[in-house]
Amino acid sequence: MRIAVVVSAFPTVSETFVLNQVTGLIDRGHDVRIFAARPGRPAAIHDEIVSYRLPDRVRHSAWLPAHHPHRFLVALPLVAKALFRRRGNGARLLSSARFGFRSAPLELLADAAAFRENSSFDIVLCHHGPMGARIARLREAGVVSGRVVTVFHGSDASAYVRRAGSHAYAHLFSTGDLFLPVSDHWRRRLIALGCPAERIAVHGMGVDCRRFAFARRERRSGEALRLVTVARLVERKGVADAVRAVAELARSGVDVEYTVVGDGPLSGVLVHLARELGVSERVRIVGSLSHGAVAAILARSHAMVAPSVTASDGDMEGIPVAIMEAMACGLPVVSTVHGGIPELIEDEVTGYLVPEGDVRALAARLGQIARDYTRTQRVSAAARRLVVQRHDIEKLNDRLVRRFEALTSDSPVLSVIPA
Repeated sequence: MRIAVVVSAFPTVSETFVLNQVTGLIDRGHDVRIFAARPGRPAAIHDEIVSYRLPDRVRHSAWLPAHHPHRFLVALPLVAKALFRRRGNGARLLSSARFGFRSAPLELLADAAAFRENSSFDIVLCHHGPMGARIARLREAGVVSGRVVTVFHGSDASAYVRRAGSHAYAHLFSTGDLFLPVSDHWRRRLIALGCPAERIAVHGMGVDCRRFAFARRERRSGEALRLVTVARLVERKGVADAVRAVAELARSGVDVEYTVVGDGPLSGVLVHLARELGVSERVRIVGSLSHGAVAAILARSHAMVAPSVTASDGDMEGIPVAIMEAMACGLPVVSTVHGGIPELIEDEVTGYLVPEGDVRALAARLGQIARDYTRTQRVSAAARRLVVQRHDIEKLNDRLVRRFEALTSDSPVLSVIPA
């Protein structure tokens, strides 16, 4: 099959699930092209980017400056090409009356530029709702062809809807072919927003269980409790709560060290918070690292902290892949009752859960692990089994291909492929 994978940026450190899907589809013999609204950051280079020669497969939307008068000047050539486009009615992209004010016609023209050389596909796989909405409009205008499949991750059905309005996806829901929320929590949310239930199937994100090999964890007497978080440093990740919990642990006499892997707008805020709470020597924020460096930190850690919260703008998680990676390699995870996380972690069975935003409960649970670390070994083994059963990327990519084949053969997708 010819498959287009559409993302907001490529490559990015925090979206390894996209990379895993792309390489998995290529391994299965499909012709995959990547379309991104903007380039990823230089730091976001993974080994697979080079070994699969992915830059040769990537096309980006035309660049538009942020300043509105300049945006129009830069867009003039795009407007001219749209008006005289031979394939499809590109002029329809200029109609804000047809597509609605929020469709940002100039941005759609910029997106259309990426499809100049390749526009005909069997499947157009869009990660995040806004990208699916843009592609649905491009398809209606005749710029691109193929079945439109949209993966919803969480923030696109929470904070984005809060900003854009409850009808933000009306056009996508009426014309899209298949919708793949990453958890049942978000399936229910899509239905509440008006998405047809018969075109929804839960398709979780996955990890390479071969790369994250299971290792039995031990904590020797007198050894500091080493905690780790791997996340983009934004509000919904709740890292500030973890720093506060570390401070509580330290005050209670627990020898604790906390490493935060990742970067983002809150990096400086977290450094200041650790200093204010007197735990600067216990908290290290190391920025984005390579897969190998992250694996080394996970290997020497005793527990992962993933205290996700609902952000002030309504932003929420799906199920963070970093949690699955930790579970796969035997690292016990302490997380929160948030989004789709309880579908992955059952408290004291496959991990540990506390209410979101409850720093005292988070500190208490971490203190419990510090006092009796041997209890985590049973939980860690169960967590590994769960990830292998439900979130192994090889199994999920096989299922994704079967969904695509059912969709392109006009079979009833949801009855042919189990959720």
